[in-house]
Amino acid sequence: MQLFHYHWWTERVEQMEEFYQQQGFETVLRVGRHEGEMQTFNPPLEWDEFRDKGIAFRIIEMVKGKTNITFGHGIGDRFDHIGLLVNEAEYERIIEKAKGLDLNINERERRTFLSTPWKFRIELQKRKDVVHDQGTHIMAMDIGLSFQENPKMIGNLLDLDLYVESDSHIRVGNHEWSLNFYEEDSTRLCSVHFSQGPMHSVDPVGTKLTTASDDEG
Repeated sequence: MQLFHYHWWTERVEQMEEFYQQQGFETVLRVGRHEGEMQTFNPPLEWDEFRDKGIAFRIIEMVKGKTNITFGHGIGDRFDHIGLLVNEAEYERIIEKAKGLDLNINERERRTFLSTPWKFRIELQKRKDVVHDQGTHIMAMDIGLSFQENPKMIGNLLDLDLYVESDSHIRVGNHEWSLNFYEEDSTRLCSVHFSQGPMHSVDPVGTKLTTASDDEG
């Protein structure tokens, strides 16, 4: 199981694309509604060629190594989901646990989404072709959320090891990656820690990006 992905809804899609390009990400897909129809505006098209056409982008996808990020037009900035690459056995096990936890399960042809009590979702992806075999990968995410519902539940759902760091910090993970949950009033993706960089910036929606070397220093 590999943590490879996160998605935002935001009004600042062009700024997001520009920022992540500066971090070494490559734009591979742009899909938006123009004149009532969904159309693609993929590279080599540049923003100067369509910026003033009033396109409502459903998704812009960017890739660097094993990491895939997406974002689309929304009202304000809203953290929507994280993505996990799973094999068939992991998928079946997680789905059974999600049913036992009475989580909403939205199974689609290309991917499945699990809703959590904190208004962010977990994507389960079984298609290995969506993730590159090597390169930059996500080592950890710091997520702020309410502890009214115990985030230990996510560790149980995903069969991850549990570490209670303090009353306001719970970590779940395995030997490759982890999720750090910090008690806050509302849900937000605070930080993403990558294996390679250099990355030491804050993106337009307020997520801090760091690399392993930065964290160790």
